[in-house]
Amino acid sequence: MGKTRKRFWIFWILMFLSAVLMLGLIGYSDGDDAYFYQYTHSMGFLEYLGWRYETWVGRMSAEALVYITFHLGLPFWRVVNAMMLVLLPIGVIYLATRAARVPNGTLSGWKDRQSVCVGMNYDEMGLGVAVAAVAGYFVMSAQTLGYAAVWVNGSIFYTWSFTCGIWALTTFADFVFCENPATGGSLKELHMNMDGCKTWKFVYAIPCAVIASMSIEQMGAVLLVFEVLGVIYGICKWRRVHPLLLVQALVTVAAFVVLFLAPGNDVRVAAEITSWMPQYEMMSFGQHLFITLHWLLSSFANENKLLCCLMWIVGIVLLLQKKKRSIFDCVLLSLAGIFTIVALLPYIGVTVFSDMGMQYLDITQCIYEVPTTDKLTGMQTVAMVWWSAALVYTFVFLWRVSGCQITLLLAYLAGIASEAIMFFSPTMYASGGRVYYLTDILYLFIMFCLTFGVRDVKRRNGVYALCVVLGILNFVNQIPVFVSML
Repeated sequence: MGKTRKRFWIFWILMFLSAVLMLGLIGYSDGDDAYFYQYTHSMGFLEYLGWRYETWVGRMSAEALVYITFHLGLPFWRVVNAMMLVLLPIGVIYLATRAARVPNGTLSGWKDRQSVCVGMNYDEMGLGVAVAAVAGYFVMSAQTLGYAAVWVNGSIFYTWSFTCGIWALTTFADFVFCENPATGGSLKELHMNMDGCKTWKFVYAIPCAVIASMSIEQMGAVLLVFEVLGVIYGICKWRRVHPLLLVQALVTVAAFVVLFLAPGNDVRVAAEITSWMPQYEMMSFGQHLFITLHWLLSSFANENKLLCCLMWIVGIVLLLQKKKRSIFDCVLLSLAGIFTIVALLPYIGVTVFSDMGMQYLDITQCIYEVPTTDKLTGMQTVAMVWWSAALVYTFVFLWRVSGCQITLLLAYLAGIASEAIMFFSPTMYASGGRVYYLTDILYLFIMFCLTFGVRDVKRRNGVYALCVVLGILNFVNQIPVFVSML
């Protein structure tokens, strides 16, 4: 084991121990944790799962983990949750080392370009990438991190299932980005072989896929789409199918079907409409679309803004390293700087571009009156238009700075879609910041893929340092919120 790899191991072990100590301050909450504690201790395992499936939700994998965790107690949860908090950033980095390509070229040739990580190993990217990945937690909103990572029930449903989803994707990343997968068959006819991915990895990948697809619908949908695209890519590119990848994709489909066929889903939606948004069924399609867009844009202007800033800043670095920049590049570079500055204005008290009139909503209470267009002030409308433009611009920006890397563009769209899916949920407001968790993780992945394409080591380390600095500043700015959660 080389010195660099030893440093990584030491860092991850220290992070694990720090997470265990930090989680030692966390106990059961009075709300959902108390509810789950009561019912998991009053029923048998199968009885509990059957009751939940029939009367509330089809998330059987997460429910099973909840039952086991609440029976084994807080010490068990603290150790496993700390492990998941370590495995999540490791998984993100692993996927980034596979996906990151040299940021030059056209759409048709993106896959054939050289990987920026020699041997697809992140060791050469420096220990800073691990530090930056951990800092990614603190770049998130306190509400997002608190409800999705350090709340007992929330961490099981979100951090554990998202970590499993990321590691389930590692087999597909190995296959799609392998260097010579087409051995053992003709490109003129469809064939099967096991090249491109080590067989032993499916021992964890398939169970992880089941957990991810039967926990939170956001993660399940993203996992399923990327798995299906991976299978289709192998067929179209090499006329081949990896049997175990196909099995994993089919298992994910089956788990997803079981989740959505749960009789409890209709019961849950009806109860949530009454409890959280009585107007839900009476709203027109246009009203649903507006409140979803309004809520989504507000999340990017507030909770997700630092991840957007990091993508813009890394993109600026990539444009600056080009020897020849077109006028289009200069325009994109200038706009990235403007969008970044505007996104950071709330830290000096200027909220005109981030205030969309969401402040009056108390997400802990039933929302009897949802936002409407006539309630927006002129400046709030401008803020919505501004962030709409920012999201469209970012797609074009990523296309340009990444050299048309389709994986990054799909991840970007998946981040938006994972929030837009709340169009179908009456708990859009009540779900709180945890809904933004997957978006943040996907954009952290994009940020690393772009950063790996920065040739100059000092500039690359500068990006890592910036991520850490933003994480510290964001954490300090939200200390009162974190303290209120303890």
